[in-house]
Amino acid sequence: MVKGAKLNSQTPLISVIISTYNSEKFIKQKIEDVLNQSIADLLEIIIVNSGSRENEDIIVREFFNKGKNIKYIRTEERETIYKAWNRGISASSGKYITNSNTDDRLRQDALELLAQELDKNPDVVLVYADQYVTSTPNELFNARHKNEVIKMPDFDYLVQLDRCIVFSQPMWRASLHFDENVWFDENYEVCGDHEFELNISFNRKMKHIPVVLGSFYKAKDKSNKSFQRLDKIQKERESLTTKYIRKYISDLGVSQLNTLYKIFGFYTKLPIPISYLILKCKMIYSSNHVFNLEFIYFITSVILERKKDSKEIQRICSQFLKWKYSSRIEQLLKNNYNLE
Repeated sequence: MVKGAKLNSQTPLISVIISTYNSEKFIKQKIEDVLNQSIADLLEIIIVNSGSRENEDIIVREFFNKGKNIKYIRTEERETIYKAWNRGISASSGKYITNSNTDDRLRQDALELLAQELDKNPDVVLVYADQYVTSTPNELFNARHKNEVIKMPDFDYLVQLDRCIVFSQPMWRASLHFDENVWFDENYEVCGDHEFELNISFNRKMKHIPVVLGSFYKAKDKSNKSFQRLDKIQKERESLTTKYIRKYISDLGVSQLNTLYKIFGFYTKLPIPISYLILKCKMIYSSNHVFNLEFIYFITSVILERKKDSKEIQRICSQFLKWKYSSRIEQLLKNNYNLE
């Protein structure tokens, strides 16, 4: 069911999607945080209650009587967050979309600045910024203490194949959904946003804004979903990045493929302890992204598959597995033994 109504005749610039499940202690402050944005009159807020057992209903209804531009959708069954986001996006009418987690907070001009970047860069489909980390529930952005800063790397598709480079407060074009029919994959539980970003940026640009525009709540007891079931997160991340790594490598020209092999193949020709130390030193002294060793071995093996060098694949996969287990490297090794 959908409740609430748009009270502005003007089409909103930004649709803010808030998914809630058992977030009663955060939802009021979340809505107020969004309504305090510098361009609040250009926003619509779409709240998707995914079968919560708490009292978000009562809290959200309080805002209906205050002339606020809010749509409220409730499902009886709990859904994945990505199904909830798709549901909210389907009901949206803004030019731009942003997700807004109930326990995160924004700088007062965050949405204005993100939208400005999309306005100024028509070739960019998604923008993202840096964030603070706080362990204080409902801490407003301006009331923060000296918190850790999460500095995200500038957009590089190759880096994104190794790790998620967009944190929890991006903004993107609604046309990706309504004109190009790209949606969040609802089969994922925790990595659907990473999959979406890999998908939309394969032949498009994303942009990093090197400014802190929000805060991310990290519970002291690590009760955030992103810190639970790390094995599930690892499995999902490997599955989706494997698919996009293969797609990326298959699309490279011969010279690009050879250049990439020189970069990553270098590490696979060294004893692993030496490679590991080199990467550790780079991590300490370099401001650039340092690739994970498992990623280096896997992408090098995929390059070698395209080069049809089964013997070298067997060598480097065996070498890595003696040092550390990786299910996808183990599978690569089995596949290439079967070629003989």
